Amino acid sequence: MAALSVITLLLTAFTIVFYGYLFKKTEHSVSFFICVEMFAFVANLCTITAGSWMIAILYLIVSAAFLGIGFAIDTRQTIAFYCGMGGWFKTTFTNTALIGWRVLSLLLPPAGVVLYFVWYKEKKELSHECGKMAIWGVLLWLVMIWLILGMISGLTPLPETV
Repeated sequence: MAALSVITLLLTAFTIVFYGYLFKKTEHSVSFFICVEMFAFVANLCTITAGSWMIAILYLIVSAAFLGIGFAIDTRQTIAFYCGMGGWFKTTFTNTALIGWRVLSLLLPPAGVVLYFVWYKEKKELSHECGKMAIWGVLLWLVMIWLILGMISGLTPLPETV
C-alpha cells in the first residue's frame, strides 16, 4: 500500500503540472482543479505520515478522473500537452551544455544558488537555469524528506500509553 501512495503522489504531481499548463494555455478556469490537486498532494503526504494507506486509493481516483476531465475542458490543449511532452524531454535531456549543470543544481540546491550568483553577469542563460533548478531542487528535497520520514513513521507502531 505504501507503493500505491507513492504512485498516487507522482500522479497527483503530474496532474498539477497538467492543469498548470491548461491554466496558461486556455481561457477556461481550471483553478478549482489545481487547488484540489494541491490539497490532495499535501493530504497524501500527511496520510503517508499517519500510515493511512487506504485513502491513497481516493487520491488516485480523483487524479485519474481529473486527467480525464481535462479532455472535456479543452480537448485541443490537452492533446497539445501530451504531444508537447516528447519535445520537452528532447530539448531538456539532449542539451548537453546544460544537462550537467541542471542535474547538479537540482540534486544540490546550494550549489545551484552559488552558481546562479557566480554566473549572473557573464552567463545569463546558464545562471538562470541553475537558479531555476535549485528552486525545484529545494522543493524536491522537501517533498522527498517528508515522504521518507512519513513512510518511516507510518510503518513504525506508536508506543502504547497507559
